[in-house]
Amino acid sequence: MNKNVLAIAIALLAAFAALAIVLFAREPLTAAAGPTEYFDQGAATQDRIRALETAVAQERNARLLLEEELQALYDEIERLGLGSGQDSSDERTAAMEREREAFIERAERFRGGGDVDSRVVRLVAAGLSPDRAEWLTKRESELQMEQMQLIFDARQAGESLDRFDVRLDPDRALRAEIGDLEYEQYLEADGRSTSVQVGTVLESSPGQRAGIQAGDEIVAYDGQRVFSYGELSNQTMNAEAGRSVVVDIVRGGVPMQVVVEAGPIGISNRGFPGRR
Repeated sequence: MNKNVLAIAIALLAAFAALAIVLFAREPLTAAAGPTEYFDQGAATQDRIRALETAVAQERNARLLLEEELQALYDEIERLGLGSGQDSSDERTAAMEREREAFIERAERFRGGGDVDSRVVRLVAAGLSPDRAEWLTKRESELQMEQMQLIFDARQAGESLDRFDVRLDPDRALRAEIGDLEYEQYLEADGRSTSVQVGTVLESSPGQRAGIQAGDEIVAYDGQRVFSYGELSNQTMNAEAGRSVVVDIVRGGVPMQVVVEAGPIGISNRGFPGRR
């Protein structure tokens, strides 16, 4: 935030506080003094009423003046762009974008062509911060090494491996650590699929009855994000029979939902190059 703008805002707030003190300092004193502060108890009834009306009018005028000053303060803050955090948020977003672009430019200019460097650049281009991109490249290597060590140790001990152990799949382990949103950026950086492309819809299938069409992209099944055909297949095969399931799809860039019977949807991704 601009320092001059901040200084003006602080000055306005100080002026408002001073005005509030001046206007309301009388109120406790009045309450303590009682009715005799406004009129003489021995005066005629009409005189006492007029005196009370005058006191009420003075109090009302003081409050109106305070409200006017308060509104003027709000207007000034709004004019200076301090009324909300939007400007600050936009500035932070713009600064992050400039940092990302500068990093990519420097990397493209000076990197020696190493594989790790190029992966970091792609991750940053996908929207991750430079620090986070470097951490991801390091972490994926660590997970691959953990997988190798796990297999080696099991063979040395003559033990069987649990095929459901997430450590045997570095991609799945990384996804579990970073979450679906960041994992999607991670896949995009490598040019990998982030949805299930529908190639064909089988006749008389639950998918056909639900209105799924060739060309749709399936992104979630029963509330679970799916990035590949294999993931979708596992989700459908493990679904509880006899219930309805919501499937999130994207058609022509427009997100929508359809409801299918639990179990195989009846689609194929055949016809899409690089399908997963």
